[in-house]
Amino acid sequence: MSATKPRTENPNQPRVKRNTRAGQSESFVDLVKRHRRIARGSASRLLQTPASSLVTLFVVAVALLLPALLFGLNSNLASLLAGFQDSAQVTLYLQDNVSVADGQKVSEGLLTRSDIEYAIYVSPSQALDEFGAASGLGDLLIEMTANPLPGAIVLTPADVSPLAVDELARQLQELPQVDVVQIDSLWLQRLAAISNLVSAIGSVLAVIVILGLFFVVGNTIKLAIENRKAEILVIKLVGGSDMYAARPFLYTGLLYGLGGGILATLLQGIVLATFNSNLEGLMQLYESGFQLRGFGLMSSLLIIVAGAAIGWAAALMASLRHIRAINP
Repeated sequence: MSATKPRTENPNQPRVKRNTRAGQSESFVDLVKRHRRIARGSASRLLQTPASSLVTLFVVAVALLLPALLFGLNSNLASLLAGFQDSAQVTLYLQDNVSVADGQKVSEGLLTRSDIEYAIYVSPSQALDEFGAASGLGDLLIEMTANPLPGAIVLTPADVSPLAVDELARQLQELPQVDVVQIDSLWLQRLAAISNLVSAIGSVLAVIVILGLFFVVGNTIKLAIENRKAEILVIKLVGGSDMYAARPFLYTGLLYGLGGGILATLLQGIVLATFNSNLEGLMQLYESGFQLRGFGLMSSLLIIVAGAAIGWAAALMASLRHIRAINP
């Protein structure tokens, strides 16, 4: 009894699908399996050269960490500013000829304004006593025949934004009883300017880092293509496209960026732990419990995703450029 010869399909003959959904599902499953196999192959090739792979991962991680730390520092400065906003005060030093009763009336009149939350009048004698207690020169000040300190009104603005405080100070300077207006939140404005500067530096550094990562990952992919040039020639000889030949290198760039992003989040934890241990003593001098905060879950995920996207894009540009130059 002769064996039945299996049917062979003509590759040029279109295949008719009896169940369109089943065919699409099977095609999608095969596609996922194929990409999974290619990804595993790319990962295994990285593990075959652990030293060079770790060096590339560390370079990618440090490049991602530098702008991320600057943005994190800016975020911490913003939170520090928000914590001290309520301490913004404006001090009005009154004229020497303003009596205590008139100074109290001016203070009570300021409380009727909607842009002022609190107003406290400090008499010249009270100001002298507070100065003597703070400086330790109380005994010496008692012997003075005249009080050189004027009366003052310490007020807290309802709106502590820099523009609102400056406008309030300008209006209060026009009062006839006021001699000098001092904004005690000037250091907050300077800190806000430093925060804006750090943000601008972080943005510029982020652009430079992205360009640097394109060169680093692109050069690594170029070397990998040179090492597998014979394999790429075989793929092109059997009809494989440039994009098909580039798939393993795209996964290589993706893994470099993904691993670099994960390593960057781990490094920032080490950096913050070191800084906070030294910052704790400084904050105790100011009676503050402020600590530097890390990236957080969403920021960490953003760094990892950004690293993976940059690595994949750099690998795509480098692999297609070099693979197209290989002609069988």
